[in-house]
Amino acid sequence: GGDPLSESQEPLLRELPSVAPGTTPCPADVGAAVDLRAFVGAVGASAAANPLLCILAERLSSSAVPSELDDESAYQLVHHCLLLDLVTRALAADPELAAAVYARARGTVHATEGWWRPLGIFELAKLKTVEMTLERFVEHRRAGNLPANFGHIGLPFNILEAVMQDLKLGFFTNAAAGLALSLASPGMGSAGAPGRGATLSGDRRRAVRMHMPLARQWRDLYVSWNLAFTTAYPDLPTRYGAPLLAPCVLGAPPEEFMFHRVLALHTHMCLYVLRRSSEHAARADEAQPTAAAAAAAVASSEVAQLASDERRRTLAALWGDINLDAAWRYERRLRLAPLVWAARLRFSSGMAARRVPYPASLILPPPARAERPRTKARGLRL
Repeated sequence: GGDPLSESQEPLLRELPSVAPGTTPCPADVGAAVDLRAFVGAVGASAAANPLLCILAERLSSSAVPSELDDESAYQLVHHCLLLDLVTRALAADPELAAAVYARARGTVHATEGWWRPLGIFELAKLKTVEMTLERFVEHRRAGNLPANFGHIGLPFNILEAVMQDLKLGFFTNAAAGLALSLASPGMGSAGAPGRGATLSGDRRRAVRMHMPLARQWRDLYVSWNLAFTTAYPDLPTRYGAPLLAPCVLGAPPEEFMFHRVLALHTHMCLYVLRRSSEHAARADEAQPTAAAAAAAVASSEVAQLASDERRRTLAALWGDINLDAAWRYERRLRLAPLVWAARLRFSSGMAARRVPYPASLILPPPARAERPRTKARGLRL
């Protein structure tokens, strides 16, 4: 009754294979996986294609940041990722199934007494924006049309929500990286490539496709930035970014990345809310009656407590520097395009024969090891 993937979700359950470890194969496109070991290999292969995650892995291998993942926790995380991967693939393949599952999952969550209590302001806002996005997915996948400007406001706003949370926790470098992501909206053009509006795939899936500027770099930065952001959460699957680690999300084509991302994130958030609501209800039953009234502050305090942990802060500093460096390079390339490659902007007189160099990031401070290009002409500094 309280589980959005319960027996009442018969259409979804019919689409999912048995996932008993080592017995029934996963779908072939997971990587011909026949057990959890092969599934983990598929996750690793998708992660290895992201250069920022490779840089992180290399630096962690020579750092003093300890691992906190024991065998039991790893097993739990892998199963959660596998569930998200299977469900997301099924929802992405069938618009009507996705609509039915969304309605049922949302109804189950909102019908749960005190479902909102374990959530902080950020989590409540995130759930609302994800629900609004999925409602638009359902509407347009059913209708078979999609506005070209789909997501050009909603996606940047969604990223800014997490940027504000990073700022609140004091992780400024990662917040700055997120700010660069938020300024690159769907449909924006990039160097040598005009912008493309949002579309639906031409097959029966009618998958939502959003075209980001410098799409692969944007996706790689988004994944690394968001995985760094979620490390502040005490909930194990959330802390390790399970909705991003599912191979169908991590390895999705750049134009379909956010489509799969939103589907996986909503399933994850529903399971998270129900699990945390159950835990808080149990605590309230055991404690004084006032415990329920104070429950709304628990999630935020738990996140803040974990964020103040020395391991978390060390990891955040290391990962934030990687993301900020990549964000500065991305934002520099993005802003360079209209000034130089597209507009061919030139100064007259003394600078007539020289292209205007990119002066500095428009929103980000440069990484410590990078020099800001400067040009002087007639007293003008760029």
